[in-house]
Amino acid sequence: MKPLDPARFHAELDGKRVALFTLRNASGMSVSLTNYGARIVQVLVPDRQGVPGDVVLGYDSLDAYLGGSPSMGAFIGRYAGRIGHASFTLNGQLHRLTANNGAHCLHGGIKGSRFRMFDAEQTSERSVRMSYVFAAGEEGFPGALALQLNYTVTDANELMLDHEAVALDEPTVASFTSHGFFNLNGETSGSVLDHRVTVMADQCFGMSPELVANGHILPVQGTAMDLRALTELASRIPAQLPCYDDCFLIRRQVVDEWALCARVEATKSGRTMEVWSTEPALQFYTGMDPSARLPGGSGKGGQPYFQQQGLCFEAQGYPNAPNLPGFPSAVHEPDRPRRGRTSYRFGTC
Repeated sequence: MKPLDPARFHAELDGKRVALFTLRNASGMSVSLTNYGARIVQVLVPDRQGVPGDVVLGYDSLDAYLGGSPSMGAFIGRYAGRIGHASFTLNGQLHRLTANNGAHCLHGGIKGSRFRMFDAEQTSERSVRMSYVFAAGEEGFPGALALQLNYTVTDANELMLDHEAVALDEPTVASFTSHGFFNLNGETSGSVLDHRVTVMADQCFGMSPELVANGHILPVQGTAMDLRALTELASRIPAQLPCYDDCFLIRRQVVDEWALCARVEATKSGRTMEVWSTEPALQFYTGMDPSARLPGGSGKGGQPYFQQQGLCFEAQGYPNAPNLPGFPSAVHEPDRPRRGRTSYRFGTC
C-alpha cells in the first residue's frame, strides 16, 4: 500500500493553508484528513487476518480533490440533502438559495462546506479540530453560523466526529453530515454489492420523484427499504431496485439518543463497520449506475472509481425540514449551540 504524500496536499486555497493530517491509535488504525472540505481521505483498519487496508474512496492530492467527485469524504453543510425549490420561509421571510440540483439546493449549494477551507489544528496524535464560519447570505442562507468539528480516533478502532454549530447574529437553519464512501474490502476492490447491510429503521422518508422529502414517513415493512435484517446488497440491486439513495428514520427511544444506525459486513475481508449517531435520520447511498465513472482521475490506488464501489451512511437531520412544519425544527438560534456526534466503528467477523 503506497503511503500518502502530505506534500501533495500542501497549498494555499482561499487564503488558507491546505494540509493533510494523520491520526493514529494504539491499535494500528490510522485516519488521514484534509481541511479542504474537512474531508476523510484515508482510513486504514485491519481485516480478519490483521492486515491493514484502506476502506474509504478518495484521492492522493489536493488537485485530484479539486477535480474529483465533489462530496468524496467531505463534511456537508450548511444543509445536508435537498431543500426543495431552493427556498424556505423563516419567521415570515422567504429565503432563496442557490439551486445546484435542478430546481433544488443540494448539500448547501454550489459552494457548501464541501468546497470550503476550514481552519484546522491537530490537537493530539488522535485528534484534529476544524472550524468554519458560514457568512450571512452565503448560498442564500440567512445569518452567520459558526461550525466546529472534532475528529478523533479511539482505541476501539472508531472514528468519532463531533460537531457544534451556533448562529452568531440571527436565526438560521442547518443540518450536517459526513459523506465518506466506504468499501470494507478495500478502496480498489470494486463493487460493494457483496456487502451485507442492516439499517436500524422501521420507517423511511417519502420522497418526490426528484428525491426531495415530501413530509410523509412510511413503513419499510414489505418493501425494498426493509433492511432491518442483515441483507446482501446483491440480493436487492438490481433485482428489486437499481440502487439505494434513501433516507431512513432511525429507531430510538429518546430524541437525540446515541444509537446504532447501521451495520455493514464484508465477508471477503471480514471487516465490519457500525455507524452510531445522535442524528435522527440516515441517508443510505450506493451510487446509481455501476457503469458510470465518478468524476476526476484515478483514486489513491491508481484506479478510476465507478458508482456502486462505495457506500455512504450519512447521519443527518430531517431532510427538507425548513419546508415541512410537521418535521422537527432545523432552526439554529443565536447563542444556543446545537451539537451532534457520529462515529464509524470498525471490527472484524
